[in-house]
Amino acid sequence: MEGIFKRRKKQHALPFRSSKCTHQLMLVSIAIAAVLIQTCHGSEVTCPEECTCRTKLGPEEDTSSQISCTRGAMHSIPVDMFDRSANVIIISAPPDRPNHLTIGPIFTQPTPFVNLHELHIVNSFVPSIGQYSFWGLQNLRLINLTHNNLTSIGADNFRGLINLTELHLDHNNIEQMPSETFRHLTSLKTLSLSHNLISTLVTRLFRMLAKLSILDLSDNPLTDLNPEVFKDIQHLRIFKCRRCLLRRVNTQIYHLVPHLEELDLGSNLFKYLTSDEFISLKKLKKLKLDGNQLSVVVDNMFGQNRELRVLSLARNRLALLAPGALTNLTNLVHLDVSHNKIDRFHLQTFAPVVDSLKTINFSGNNLPLNEIAIVLQILPEIQAVGLANLSLQEIPPNFFIYNEHLVALDISGNKLTNFPYKLLTKTKFLQRLDVSHNKLQTLNEQDLQRLEAIAEINLSKNNWHCDQCSAGTMLVYMTTTVLNGTIRHLKCHSPMRLRGTSFGDVSFDHLDPCPTTHEAQMSVIAGLMLLCVAVLAAVAGALCCTRRRAAHYYTNEEKRREHEHDHPEELLGHTELGSVATIHAPYHLVSKGS
Repeated sequence: MEGIFKRRKKQHALPFRSSKCTHQLMLVSIAIAAVLIQTCHGSEVTCPEECTCRTKLGPEEDTSSQISCTRGAMHSIPVDMFDRSANVIIISAPPDRPNHLTIGPIFTQPTPFVNLHELHIVNSFVPSIGQYSFWGLQNLRLINLTHNNLTSIGADNFRGLINLTELHLDHNNIEQMPSETFRHLTSLKTLSLSHNLISTLVTRLFRMLAKLSILDLSDNPLTDLNPEVFKDIQHLRIFKCRRCLLRRVNTQIYHLVPHLEELDLGSNLFKYLTSDEFISLKKLKKLKLDGNQLSVVVDNMFGQNRELRVLSLARNRLALLAPGALTNLTNLVHLDVSHNKIDRFHLQTFAPVVDSLKTINFSGNNLPLNEIAIVLQILPEIQAVGLANLSLQEIPPNFFIYNEHLVALDISGNKLTNFPYKLLTKTKFLQRLDVSHNKLQTLNEQDLQRLEAIAEINLSKNNWHCDQCSAGTMLVYMTTTVLNGTIRHLKCHSPMRLRGTSFGDVSFDHLDPCPTTHEAQMSVIAGLMLLCVAVLAAVAGALCCTRRRAAHYYTNEEKRREHEHDHPEELLGHTELGSVATIHAPYHLVSKGS
């Protein structure tokens, strides 16, 4: 029995030792596997010398990796050394070290970058896109090929990109695109073709782009837009065609894109717009017509655009806004009428926007301040005002007395010689101020204290005088207050030896001392003396000229009389030429005397 018991005990102990050994082996195996995994993982993410590779840990341990090669001077993309699980690849170059690359199926062979979401290849002189270059990249959402040398594109360039939502081809040399160029991009929502050489949009160019919501054709020599092109993109929400040489737009296009929310037709050649121009765009929220040649905005032009929030009419030839120009625009928030020829307003023009308008720009017109003041009185909710380039020498202190909510003010490009301190004491909530391009020479302590409470300030391009009196206080504030960055970059205008020098590069000891009272008086006296000398010199010169003319006259008169006495026969010749009254009078007097 005892032997049996010992054997059983031994058998019972063996499994325990076996379990312990197995556990230790498992731990060793896990450690070796971890090392192997780290080694393998390290080999996958090896990064080329000219690139930077980063891995980010997202929420729920979701990692994403990015490869960025932006040093330039590349002639090929070292994809063999890229991590095949990368999510973002960025290839770019600085202007002085451009890349010279070509694109082929390098991201799909031999193993595709199946996790790639974004691909950026910019500033790289890419001449063309090879066929099937992106085949198999089914998770790609964005392709950015801007600032290259593409001259044409075709449908096969984008085959296989069934989930692509953004395509950026702007800043290339694309001249033409055939019909159905983008037919494989059925999920595309954003397409940018701006800054190319496209002169014509062929029929059915955008076929299969039913989900397209943003289209940018700006800076192409289009001159005209074919309505047939827009039949395939009727869910368009944003359309931009700035600087496209357009003289008009067929209003049928607006009927085809009734969901349009933003329309940018700035910097074209429009001279007039009909009263029903935008009648079909009832969802329009942002309209840019700046930089055209419009001379009038007629009544009720935007009457059907009740959702409009932003309207830009800047840089046209407008002399007047019609009394009903803003009819029904009760949701308008931003209005820009700057740089036109407007010299007066009808108050009823602004009646519809009294409660909604927050920003208005009067800059660069022929408007007197009293006209602007009247408009601001009926706009108490206004928050931003533009008064730039109006040749203002001063602004009355109570100018914004009705606009207590003012947050931003632009008074740049005027002729202000004194900082408008009293004006700004009325604007307690001001956070953005532009006083650049004026004639300010100095700021005193009171001015600087007011500026401390303003978050964004532009004081550049003024006539800052850098002596100890004018700039001393400013230098103190530069080093002791939040105005450090604002003042440091200002440049001296006078004296000449410091012109162009930044405030941050001068010290108080390097400034000219303040002129004393005696010196100032002597300067004034010297100026007056110079003025007197100049006046006396001018008077003396005038007298000399008068005397010379008189002497010249008498000398010539005496010579003439002598000449007449010596040559009486010439008098007859003068008589025949019409000097009868002058010569016959003395003749009759002589006859009567005899």
